[in-house]
Parts: sequence; C-alpha cells; structure tokens
Amino acid sequence: MDTKQMLLDEWQTVRTLRYLTIEFDVDKCKGVWQCYQVCPIGCWTPNYETRKVEFHDPDLCIACGACVLQCPEDAIKLTAFKKRYHRIQSWKGDQTLG
Repeated sequence: MDTKQMLLDEWQTVRTLRYLTIEFDVDKCKGVWQCYQVCPIGCWTPNYETRKVEFHDPDLCIACGACVLQCPEDAIKLTAFKKRYHRIQSWKGDQTLG
C-alpha cells in the first residue's frame, strides 16, 4: 500500500470516530460504576444517592468505547450522530467534507 492510500484510509477512520457519541440509558444502569473507573477523560461521576452514574461531560468524551465495553447492563452505546459539514484545507485545495 502506498503512503497516500494509507493516509486516506487513516483519515477516513478519524472522520468516522469524530462523529461518534455516547448514548446512556440511565434506567438500565445498576450502579456497577465500571464506566466511571475506566474512563480516561473522567466523563462519568457516581451518584451515591441514586446508586447510578451520571454522564456529565459529553463534550470532552473522546468516544474511545471503554465504558461501552465495561458496562455489564448494556446501558451505554456508541452511536454516530449527524455529520456536520466543514471545510478543510487539503493538498488538493479547499474541499467540503461531510
């Protein structure tokens, strides 16, 4: 594989990950708190009164999926949200990506 194709493939992966977001179903949460323990960014906080977690910082979330993998109740999912169109400067000039 040539370098240009490799970079294009990597860019597609980055573009896909950029548009992932967390969906949290608080009703399914049983207070195991493994999401809180594995999140590298600290987007989850345990609520000791309700015995559930709170997803408090969605803008900081990097969509790594660690919380999704650790949740035994399937209360957390990674989903794609509608892409926002933006312009980038590329080696081919301005392009609209979406």
